[in-house]
Amino acid sequence: MANNIEVEYRGTLTKEKFKALSELLKEKGKFIKEKDRFSVIYFPRGKERLKVSKSPLDLRVRVTNKKSELVLKYGKNSGNDARQEFSFPVDSEQFGEMTDFLKILGFYYGVLQATKTYVYEYKDIEFALVDVPGWGHYFEAEIMAESGSIKAADQKIMATLDELELKVLNEKEFYKLLDDLSNRPGFRFNFKKENFSDLKKRFADYF
Repeated sequence: MANNIEVEYRGTLTKEKFKALSELLKEKGKFIKEKDRFSVIYFPRGKERLKVSKSPLDLRVRVTNKKSELVLKYGKNSGNDARQEFSFPVDSEQFGEMTDFLKILGFYYGVLQATKTYVYEYKDIEFALVDVPGWGHYFEAEIMAESGSIKAADQKIMATLDELELKVLNEKEFYKLLDDLSNRPGFRFNFKKENFSDLKKRFADYF
């Protein structure tokens, strides 16, 4: 059985904690890669506002280090969750075409996000330290698991986060984080009124 359940915990980081955690993971863990990522994140079909707790679907088209993909995550979205994840490569030249395809299916509204992420492996857990330019920092601690091993993955991540003195966002805090990111001026999109080509110019470096 494929490991396609993403068991993930998230929390915010101050600038100082981001730096300290980076140094610790670099020393005691294994540095994997840097990721320059731009994402077109869709709200539920036909919805102009994001109500995370109401929809188990997380649909996005993103480009990471010049490689594009269509990503769907399914399940409750919160500060810690276990969701199915599906990813399909997309030719970067067809990124805009994919947004047109999704528009035909009724996905018009959402939010843009550009991030710089540093990925480490520590105690068999993938840690992503995320820098959102002009906003702040957060971490993601993740294990890809089978459906029968979710509880063990939860316990492993929580024990490691306790060791590192990292606080996990509760549901209310996580929704506030998403609201903060979604409501930044200039980062909402409405493909009923604009095309992706109009927005791409601002993020051309990612492609």
